Amino acid sequence: MSRIIIDMKYSFIETFNDKINIFLLFILPTFMFLLLGNVLGGLGSQLPDNIASGMSYFDFLLPGILAFFIMTAAQMAAGTIVHYRRSGVFRKLSTTPISNMEWIAARIIMWTILTLLTLAVAIFAAWLIIGIHPNINLISLLLMVAGTALFAGMGILIANFVKNEEASMTITLSITFLLTLVSGTFIPVETMSWPLQYLAKISPLTYLSEGLRSSMITGNTGDAFTDLLIVTGIGIILFGVGVALFNWKED
Repeated sequence: MSRIIIDMKYSFIETFNDKINIFLLFILPTFMFLLLGNVLGGLGSQLPDNIASGMSYFDFLLPGILAFFIMTAAQMAAGTIVHYRRSGVFRKLSTTPISNMEWIAARIIMWTILTLLTLAVAIFAAWLIIGIHPNINLISLLLMVAGTALFAGMGILIANFVKNEEASMTITLSITFLLTLVSGTFIPVETMSWPLQYLAKISPLTYLSEGLRSSMITGNTGDAFTDLLIVTGIGIILFGVGVALFNWKED
């Protein structure tokens, strides 16, 4: 446990000492929240029929935006692992007492905390400037944590099959872009053609988005809890496979 805490401490110091990380973690997400709120906030008439009347389109999009940013954990995980493997960091870590499982645990916790901080700052700014009132509750928080672990596990899995950061970025961006299009993140699944609706059913982002929407907007706790179980189950599988394939080996 002490080794995990020490690695987390080092990771946080490394992250917050880089001004680019501050921009990517807080300023850019906040800007996107505010931009979407101003551009799409007046499109409430285009909401699906099963959404409560009087709700702005930005309110409908907010859970999807949260899910989208949570999904970036895949890029964070894959990029970090590939970079460390290529730069020799893993070779040095292999000579220390910390195990690969401890390192992964420390990073998963750190990525989760960073993701929650990112979302908290962006939501606070949107509430302060636009006046949104997101209903953050226990289930939505658990979905955020489980979703971060899910996509971090996906990133770890991807990192085991790519040799450089460019390939890692290309693959993760391609996957996240595809999932964003077919998972009802910004476009209601009901409006899609049936092949895309089928893809939505097998996309983990669908259940994360719908779970957040059910817990934050419609108040359907039962559906939100079911989505939480699905997200957690998929996360355990992806994380387990990713960890099983993970090693300190450099390419």
